Amino acid sequence: MNIKSIAALVTLAAVVFVGLGSLYIVSEREQAIVVKFGEPKRTVTEPGLHLKVPFVEQVIFLEKRIMGLDIRPQEVLASDQRRLMVDSFARYRIVDPLKRYQAARTETAAESLLENAMESTVRQVLANEVMQNIVSGQRAQLMQRIKELTNERAKTFGLEVVDVRLKRVDLPQANSQAIFQRMETERQREAAEKRAAGNRDAVKIKAQADRQKAELLADAERQSQTIRGEAEGQAVKIFAEAFGKDQEFFEFYRTMQAYKKALGKDDTTLVLSPDSEFFHLFMGAGEKAKGKR
Repeated sequence: MNIKSIAALVTLAAVVFVGLGSLYIVSEREQAIVVKFGEPKRTVTEPGLHLKVPFVEQVIFLEKRIMGLDIRPQEVLASDQRRLMVDSFARYRIVDPLKRYQAARTETAAESLLENAMESTVRQVLANEVMQNIVSGQRAQLMQRIKELTNERAKTFGLEVVDVRLKRVDLPQANSQAIFQRMETERQREAAEKRAAGNRDAVKIKAQADRQKAELLADAERQSQTIRGEAEGQAVKIFAEAFGKDQEFFEFYRTMQAYKKALGKDDTTLVLSPDSEFFHLFMGAGEKAKGKR
């Protein structure tokens, strides 16, 4: 191979190397800043193949998609002097690559700027609200306010906050324990009051029930006495009518009832004198039997 061939190959290689060094590709997920000796020259936001001056210009690629930033938990003092631990995060994107590069050369530095801005905004917004509104009442409005104020600061370094969320709003550990004990004591007091009220109502209901029971029993006893008296009166009347119709049979029937009641059990033993009035039917039956003989 002669010198001309070698020179041609070297020249071709140099042209290829220079040509490749002057080309760069920006994807649809990225945007780029072309810098010359550290100074930004132009911004490229359109995806595709682009040219630059080789060895002189460098390309810095920046993310075009929405990114997330988890803010470190911080203690905030609410307007009612309640201390709260707030844990939040943000979604953001780069809207001005040049400002972003000028404010922070790296992604870590840019996130640090945004985190500081959001921490300051969170303290500013929540310091004007009471704990109840922060915890539940107006959280959506507060997050919107935090987003707006953070965006006012973030636009100075080329960022836009798309969304802000308060993940957790809680009391510090020491305060949480004290509040828990106070709540527990309050619940115990309420339980004791309800238990006392229940016992009082129970005694009252029981007393009313006992009174109603006594009244019902007294009324039932009165009705039973009335019915028993009426029945006994009718029985006496019936017996009197029966006695008037057949005095001898009535006397015999009453005597048999007396014998049945007195001699109803098998082991009953009676000791009577022969002339006892209780035994006169037996004696009369014996004399009649002798007369028949």
